[in-house]
Amino acid sequence: MESFMDEWIKTHERDVLPGAMLMKYGPQDYVGATIAVRGTLYFKGSHTPAIREALCKCLDAYEAVAKDHLTWLWREEPPDGPDKYAYAKAPPMRALIKKMGEQDQVSFAYVGGEKPHDASPWMFFASGMREWEAKLGWNGLDSLRFSVPKEVIEKNPTLFQKLFVDFARLLKAEHGHAGYALNLSLPRTEPNEPTEAFMALKMAGLDAGESVMIGSWHDKGIDDHIFGIGWLTAINKTMVETVGGLDTLRAELPASWFAKYDYGNGLVIQAGPEPEIAPVELDPKPAIYVLPAMALREIRLVDNDDLHYGSKDGEPRLTGLAANQWLARFDVPEEDLMGYKTKLLGEPKQTKETTLPDSL
Repeated sequence: MESFMDEWIKTHERDVLPGAMLMKYGPQDYVGATIAVRGTLYFKGSHTPAIREALCKCLDAYEAVAKDHLTWLWREEPPDGPDKYAYAKAPPMRALIKKMGEQDQVSFAYVGGEKPHDASPWMFFASGMREWEAKLGWNGLDSLRFSVPKEVIEKNPTLFQKLFVDFARLLKAEHGHAGYALNLSLPRTEPNEPTEAFMALKMAGLDAGESVMIGSWHDKGIDDHIFGIGWLTAINKTMVETVGGLDTLRAELPASWFAKYDYGNGLVIQAGPEPEIAPVELDPKPAIYVLPAMALREIRLVDNDDLHYGSKDGEPRLTGLAANQWLARFDVPEEDLMGYKTKLLGEPKQTKETTLPDSL
């Protein structure tokens, strides 16, 4: 493994990790995981024409930024055609959707990467239920996950916020979150989960888990509870009222650090001018994440299912207690909250350059 990694480092950037890196049979010569800034939104109605058109509009906006970097389109159980296209040869999403009925599953995953199974910081992945699955009422929520390289955020400090808020508005999102994440190879997710687990335990600001799986957690409460908080956190109107309303959020999350945007069906909270990766060895509990985690604790999932498949040879996975501890990583005792409010004073504030013009 050591000689493989020496060669890998010579030809890949620091944030790009090989496939199956922590598996007994790894590492392998493909990109298994890579750092990105990623947003996830949960919503309803992907079987309807209105929401399918909304997803197309989301892709239009994403392609305006990412088109030159996308290389592959993956689909799960398409009603016709292949499950994989080279992006340059793929029919437009609208054309593919026009051929779909309400009982066809929405599954469009646009990714970058030289090989079709390479992970990439460029990703737009929409997944939704068939009509009959949605009407049962116990299958959870549809999801959209999209990401860009961190360098895009550095050069365009409000671009990602605009995409996130606009997508939430178009989809009438129930909730969602965004921040740093480790994008895994889409068709080879399972062998790269240990890499995600290892990195997430080293950097508290990294997201973890797979949106389609999390969206299915109806019994765990995903329909009316958020999975977690992040740099950006979307909550619907009912959730806003559950935590005390906008005035309470303004009091608990002061505007100098926390911007708030109306997306029609709810509120997006931006925590700080840019996402925090929160290295555990330096500061595993930045106040900019602790305070929203505590302010929104009433609408957060308290208990979750396994985020990963079970370990095969002792490799790290976010399952059982480890998954629950990760979910609660920004929780603090109530009596410590004042200390974190004081700590916030030393953390970066919002600026005009890092907030959208319509902040509440």
